[in-house]
Amino acid sequence: MKRVITLMLALAMVFGAVATSSATDFKAKGTFQMGYEWTDNANFNDSEADGQSEDDFVAAQRFRTQIDMVASENLSGVVFFEINNVWGRGSNTAGRTTGGQIGTDGVNVQTRRAYIDWTVPNTALDIRMGLQGLALPGAVAGSPILDNDVAAVVASYKFNDMFSMTGFWARPYDTSANNEDTANAQDEMDMFGLIGGIKLDGMEFTPYAVYSAIGKDVADVDFQSLSGVAGVAADDNARAYWLGMGYSLDMFDPIVFSMDAVYGAVDAGDAKTGDEDALDRSGWTIIGKLSYKMDMVTPGVIGWYASGEDDDLDNGSERMPFIDGAFGPTSFGFDGAAVGFATYDVLGTSNVGTWAAGLLLEDIKVIDSLTSQIRVVYVQGTNDADILKVASIDPVGEVSGDGYFLTDEDSAWEINFDHKYDIYENLALFVEMGYINLDLDEDTWGLTGNQKYDEDAYKLGFYFQYTF
Repeated sequence: MKRVITLMLALAMVFGAVATSSATDFKAKGTFQMGYEWTDNANFNDSEADGQSEDDFVAAQRFRTQIDMVASENLSGVVFFEINNVWGRGSNTAGRTTGGQIGTDGVNVQTRRAYIDWTVPNTALDIRMGLQGLALPGAVAGSPILDNDVAAVVASYKFNDMFSMTGFWARPYDTSANNEDTANAQDEMDMFGLIGGIKLDGMEFTPYAVYSAIGKDVADVDFQSLSGVAGVAADDNARAYWLGMGYSLDMFDPIVFSMDAVYGAVDAGDAKTGDEDALDRSGWTIIGKLSYKMDMVTPGVIGWYASGEDDDLDNGSERMPFIDGAFGPTSFGFDGAAVGFATYDVLGTSNVGTWAAGLLLEDIKVIDSLTSQIRVVYVQGTNDADILKVASIDPVGEVSGDGYFLTDEDSAWEINFDHKYDIYENLALFVEMGYINLDLDEDTWGLTGNQKYDEDAYKLGFYFQYTF
C-alpha cells in the first residue's frame, strides 16, 4: 500500500511539473492618456475669415494595452489593442475616435499589433512574425522613411556584444480588394531589408539596406508619396531601394554627436502618359545633432538637409522617397510629441525637400520631478521655386504625405516649450506649447484672399498619462 501511495505521489509530482512547465504566463501593460488641447490656425488659415467657425478646443483620451503570453524564454505571443475617444463625438458608429458622445457607445477597438516571438532551437536566432512595429534606424530624431505598424517577419541574430544583424520582409499593402481584375492584378507591395548593428567603444553604427517591389496596381493607395508626382499612374511595376546609416558617438561624453545619412530611389518604369522618367524619384538627406550634457540642462544644436525638386518634371522627382516616417525633431510641426495623440505633424512626418537648423535646451531640471525642453528650429524648402511654373502643386500636401511643399522661397519658424511633471511614479502630466510661423512666398504661389496660409499656428496641450 505504501508503494502505491508513493507511486501516486511521484506521478502527481511529475504531472504537476509538466503542467507548470507548459503553463503560459499572462502579463498586461499599457497606458491611459487623457488630453485637453487648445490650438489655433493649425492649418495656417483663419477659417473664420470666410464665415466658418474654428474648433479650437478638443478633449480626447486613449487607452493602450499590451498583453504578453509567455510560454518560455524562447516562445511568447503579444497582442496590442488601442481605443481612442474624442469627447462628445461619435455614438453607435464604427470608427477610430467614436464612442465619445453621450451613451459612450462605439465600435472603436483597434488591433495595433499581434505577433509571436520565438527562438530557433539551439541557436541565437530570434524570429518575430505578425503585425508589429517596424522602424528603420533614426539616430537623431527617428526615421523619416519608415516607422509604423506593419505586417512583417523579422529575424534578428546577435553574433556577439559588438555585432548583430536584423533582416525583415514586410507587406505594407495588398490591395486586391480594390481591383476588379484580381486574377491579373499586381497589387502587392513588399519590402525586404537588412539592418546591421555595430557597437564599439564610444560609438555605434547602424547601416541598413531596403529593397521594395511595388505592383503597378497598388499605385492608387500611396504611390504618390513614392513617385512624387500627383495624379500620374504607373504603367509598370516599380522598384525602390534605400541605403542609409545611423551613427552615434558618446566617446567624449558629456559631448554626444549623432547623425543619419540616407539615399533612396524609385524606378517606376514608364508612366501611362508616356513620360519615361516622370514617376522616377531619387533623393538623399543628412541629419545631425550635437549636444553637451550638463547637470541641469543639455544644450544642443540640430540640423538637416534633404534634396529638393529641380525645375523639370520630365526627369522625375529629386526628393527622397519614403513610406511612412515618424521624423520627430519638434513636437508641433513634426512627430516629436511626447504623448502624440492630438495635434502634431502639421508640417509633415518626413524632412524631404527641406533644410533646417535649430537650437535645443533639453532635459532642463530646475524643480524636482519636472523636466522641460525648449526647441527653436528654422526650416526652409529646398525645392526650386521655378517648379511651380511647370507643375500645378498645392502647398498643403497635394503631393501626398510629404506635408507642406516648401520651395526655396518658403520658410517656417517653430518654437516648442514642453514639460513633463511626475505626479506619481506611474502618473505624469505633460504640458506642450508650440508656435509655428509659416512664410509661403505669395508671388511664388500666387496666393490671394483666404488662401495665403499666413496665420501663425499655436498649440497648448495638457496630457495626463497613467502607465501600468
